[in-house]
Amino acid sequence: MSLFSFQGKIWLAERSAVGMPLAFTWLGNAPQLQLQINTTNTDKTDSFSGNRLQIGRLPGAKTVNINITLDEWTLHNIAMAFYAQQVAITGDDVTGEPLPMPLAAGDVIRLNECFISSLVLDNGGTPLVLDTDYRIESAPAGLVEMLTAQASQIEADYSYGNAVSMALFSEQPKERWLMFDGINTENGERSVFELYRTIFNPPGDLNMITDEYGNLPLTGAALVDVAKLADDVLGGFGRFVEAAA
Repeated sequence: MSLFSFQGKIWLAERSAVGMPLAFTWLGNAPQLQLQINTTNTDKTDSFSGNRLQIGRLPGAKTVNINITLDEWTLHNIAMAFYAQQVAITGDDVTGEPLPMPLAAGDVIRLNECFISSLVLDNGGTPLVLDTDYRIESAPAGLVEMLTAQASQIEADYSYGNAVSMALFSEQPKERWLMFDGINTENGERSVFELYRTIFNPPGDLNMITDEYGNLPLTGAALVDVAKLADDVLGGFGRFVEAAA
């Protein structure tokens, strides 16, 4: 008897032009990896017994779906989940950025960049006074609240830091090779599971504000790798690999 309860690491790799994995990335802590393996069948019943008894079953489509829950908010996981391209933003200085005018006391405006520092607002060569005429609501978001009304054009001078921008749906979803490096916590034995062509959907629901730890719920499908269908070791969809005595 060999009972099982698995933990382990989930790894993903983009596929090369010949269908083999490139460098793998660990997805971090993942409390769920679920496979949904389905087949469709066409049943045939007799037309002669008076009881319509089943006399045949014709196998149909075979599908493999995947559910993964990711606990870690990383650049890789964000980009993968939202079909986003990672674009590096190099920090720099900004001079003379015009603010939307006019400005009333209490107005909150957003600068063009995020993660700002060394902000100075200028009214025709006369600097406004920090925490008297304006205050920084959020340096990471580039938000500034005006404390006094301003009718003349206000310009902003500031610096901003390095960042990474990931625009939603800025690239096509990529096929990835999935590997589960599993540990059977019942007996310590190791188990490896692979799917060669996986493609994931964006999260259907993502709780950005929550009193609990957040997570990224992903659903996807495994596609057949036709080039591996004739390989008895690999097969077309994926495989389990267990140590032999």
